[in-house]
Formats: sequence, structure tokens, C-alpha cells
Amino acid sequence: MKWKRTGGMGIQLAAAVFWMLPLITSSTGDIRHHGASRARGWRAGTQQTVETAANNSVSNITAQLGGTAYLHCLVGHLSERGQVSWIRKRDWHILSSGKFTYTNDERFQVLHGEGSEDWTLQIKFVQKRDNGTYECQVSTRTGIVSHYVRLQIVVPEAFILGSGEHHVDLGSVIHLICIVEKSPTPPQYVFWYHNDRMINYDATRGGITVETEPGARTQSRLTVRGATLKDSGNYTCSASNTEPASIHVFVSEGSNKMAAILRRNTSAIHGITTSATCLLLLGTALMHYGLR
Repeated sequence: MKWKRTGGMGIQLAAAVFWMLPLITSSTGDIRHHGASRARGWRAGTQQTVETAANNSVSNITAQLGGTAYLHCLVGHLSERGQVSWIRKRDWHILSSGKFTYTNDERFQVLHGEGSEDWTLQIKFVQKRDNGTYECQVSTRTGIVSHYVRLQIVVPEAFILGSGEHHVDLGSVIHLICIVEKSPTPPQYVFWYHNDRMINYDATRGGITVETEPGARTQSRLTVRGATLKDSGNYTCSASNTEPASIHVFVSEGSNKMAAILRRNTSAIHGITTSATCLLLLGTALMHYGLR
């Protein structure tokens, strides 16, 4: 199915006006448009260039994976026979016509209040496959005018500064910093785990503090004072909107730190050597039976 704009660009197109609103993020984490700036509408005496600018206009919004996206389309002076539809461009699926939706996906809904000029397509629990362009199509007596919304889905990422392991001296302080980025909405929480035990509020161990600074690039700092041998192990940063990130911490006496590193490297080399030996023996056996 192919959709195209038909009809002339005469005075009758004064029935449809689109406004493009700048993008902000609400306190609830939903992506909305807000503001009062408007594109010029169709009216008697307007130039062709003005009409073309208003029709086929494009706006961009960003929504966080799992959040709610609001795609706005403001239409002024819609006639009784006029109809507003939302179409997903990647498969030309007609998602809605008026306030009625035509999809089995219950995440989609059209929001339109009585007397309002806003025909909003709401998409709950957005997924990566929702990424793409959506067309708000207004049918008039003389043809069709469109407004396009490009929806970008972003996936927050978490990582702990440093390499995959961290070495500290016995009795010193363990400092770890976890970064959560690509997140329009800050995470509701950041929990730290030592092995499988959450330590944000660990009163038994004592000497542990967690400081989190939410924002577009959230930072969470873990501080463990007076490190002991028992503090060695895997440390994990787990935010509410990302996959967890981990790092391995080794606590040892100053003179034993290099020994711990050497033991780890020796173990890795031994594993590689063993695998190579097995492959060599397997190859020799295959050659032996192949020559028989």
C-alpha cells in the first residue's frame, strides 16, 4: 500500500494546521513535546513556500527503552469530514484512525481530549523495534497533509571505571565509580553488590558509603574503608534501567600484590597451554588414523 498527498494546495487546506513543539523530558521520565512555537498555517493569501513548509514537516523525539513515548500531532480547525490517522512507515501499518486503534498491540493508544487540537499517539513500554518514523496523516476534502515524527529509542548503559579488575592494599580504601549513560531519565536507584550481597546499607561491615549523583550521566561512587582480605571478590553496580556492570577486586598485602597478579596470569597461561596441548594430541591422532 502506498500513501501519497493528493489534490491541490488551495484555500481549502486552511482546514489543517500543524505545530511543531520543542522536545523536553517530563519529571516522570516520559518523553513529551512542550512549548508555544507554531509553524505558519494555511490561510488566504499565503505563499506556496509557506504551505510546503507546513505540510510534510518533521519532528524528532527520543524515548528510553521501556519508557513511554508521546508522538504529538496538532491539527487546527478540523472539519467534520476530516480524519486524523497515524501510520507506521516501516510496514505502512495504519495504527489508528480518529480515536480508534487498528493493532493488536495494546501498547498503542491515541490520546485526544474533546475540543483539543492535539492527536497524540502514545506508545507504552517502548522497544527497540519501535524505532523509526511515524506519519500523522490528515484527510481533507482536497487531499492529504502529513506530519512526520522520527522516534529514536535509546538503551541506557552502565560501566565501572577501570579495567576488569582492581587491586588494593590491605587496610586501604576501595574506591569504585559506576557510570550510567545514554539515559534520558535517571535511574530510580543504583545498588552495589559484593558477590551476591547488596551492600548499600550494610551496617554489619561498616565503613561503606554510596553516593549517587543522578543526571543525564549518572555517577554512583562506592567507598569501602579499611579493606580486608574478605573484601576481595566481585563488585556489581546494578541500576534500575540497565544491565549490571561488574569488576573484580583483589585485596592483598603490598608485598603480595604482584604475587596475586602473577598467580592470576599463570593460571590463564596454564589454561591456554592445556588447550593447545589437547589440540595438538587430537591433530596427531587424526593424522595417525588418516594414514592407516
